[in-house]
Formats: sequence, structure tokens, C-alpha cells
Amino acid sequence: MPNAAPAAREFFRVPIDVMEKIFPRAQADVLQAFVEKQDVLSAVGVDKTRQRLAYLFANLHAETSGFALKGLTENINYTAARMAQVWQNRFKSAAAVQAKYGTAPGWQKKAFDDIYGNRMGNRAGTSDGSRYIGRGGPQITGRDGYDQIGRRIGVDLVSSPERACEAALQPDIAAAFWDWKGMNRYADAGDFLGCVKAWNGGTNGLAERQAQLVRITGILQGVKIELAPPVTKPPAAPVIENDTKPSVWAAFFMAIANIFRRNQA
Repeated sequence: MPNAAPAAREFFRVPIDVMEKIFPRAQADVLQAFVEKQDVLSAVGVDKTRQRLAYLFANLHAETSGFALKGLTENINYTAARMAQVWQNRFKSAAAVQAKYGTAPGWQKKAFDDIYGNRMGNRAGTSDGSRYIGRGGPQITGRDGYDQIGRRIGVDLVSSPERACEAALQPDIAAAFWDWKGMNRYADAGDFLGCVKAWNGGTNGLAERQAQLVRITGILQGVKIELAPPVTKPPAAPVIENDTKPSVWAAFFMAIANIFRRNQA
């Protein structure tokens, strides 16, 4: 009985006009990259359902203000008050921040080297904390994160962390981050809170993420299912009748004949 024909794969391809609605403040080259490289989203199954796409885009939007974050790089120029607010478990007040790191120019770098140091793969006593700050759509943070994403996309982000901000790499980075964190399971279970926690280790910006999820889910309702061509096996190589290469037996008898001729000489 012949094998059944492979089925076409269903997916949701997001056109440029929909991407512009989802990320109205984003640079055009970032949006175009997502349109042209949706195969990288397909490779990790993100475009299999609208819900997976909505979860991805909602978090990307919240992390980068809709890809409008300057340089797609975390701004470490915190005030002492802001730092105390973000890391309440470390600092009781702005005065506590100033007491530890001072107020001289560059104190924020010193703070980030300390706060992010010796975790997320960052090496203690180095500048890894301020070197591997949040970048790109997912805001990759920590040496381990840069290493994991870089390996998946074939770019050495550990040596060149700034490359995580390149517009052309944003689809690759987003897909790699999604796959690294195993996000499909959260989207399929409708567990947005679990997705957020896996994304950044907590619930930072949860209200904003939830608001974006509602907005983007509505936009994606207009995206229709498409069918990708089924993957088929290549045809078998044709049999060449007039092959000039001698057969194994012919080669064997030729070798015997050569030995016989040498013995007769």
C-alpha cells in the first residue's frame, strides 16, 4: 500500500501591515525583518497558533516599548531612587543605593557589575554585569543568555553582545529566546503568567504585558491560516544504463589477468 501524501502545514503568516499595527513605533527595518524571516519563527513553532504569536509579540512589545527602545539596549543610567524601586529586595531607599555606590560619574556601571555579577553566567569581579545588559527584542541579559542565543543563531554574541541589537537579527533572536525558554508549552496551556515568569524571572511589567496581550490578540484575529507546501522526499537518482565504470567482477578478473601476465613475463 503506498504511503499517504504528506499533509500541508498550517501556520499564521503575519504581513507587514499587521506588524505595523502590532508595533506602530518600531523601525521599518525591524518589521521588514520579521516579515522576510518568518521561517525562523516557523522553525520553533511560534506561528502555529495565534496565541503563541500573541504571547511572543506582547512580551517583545513590553520589553522594548514596541521596538522603540533606543538602540534596543537597556538604559542603565538609573537614578538612585529608580534603582531602589526596581531592586527593593536589595535597597531600602535611594540613600542606601548612594551609600553603596556613591554619586560619582559611572556609579551605575559599578552598580550593575555588582547587581548582575556572579549570576546568569556573569563572572564575579568582572564587568560582565554591565556588559551583558538587556539587549534585543527579548532583552537578553547575562553572559549565559548571550551564549545560549548566540549558539542558536550562529552568531558569537558573547564576544560581540552589541550585535543582539541588529535589526536583521531580531526575528532570529526572538525565535531562539522563545525556544530556549520552552515558551510553546505556556502559550498552549493559556498560562501567560508562567510565560512572563519564564521570560524574565519574575513579573516585571506584568500589567503592561497583559494589556499588550489583549490588544495584540485582537489584531491577530484578522490573520488567516495559510498552508505551507508539504515536505516531500527528493526523487531517487536515475539508474544509468551505460555506466563506463567496471563492475566489481570485471575488476576482479582484470586483476587476476594482470597477475598471470606478470608471472609469465
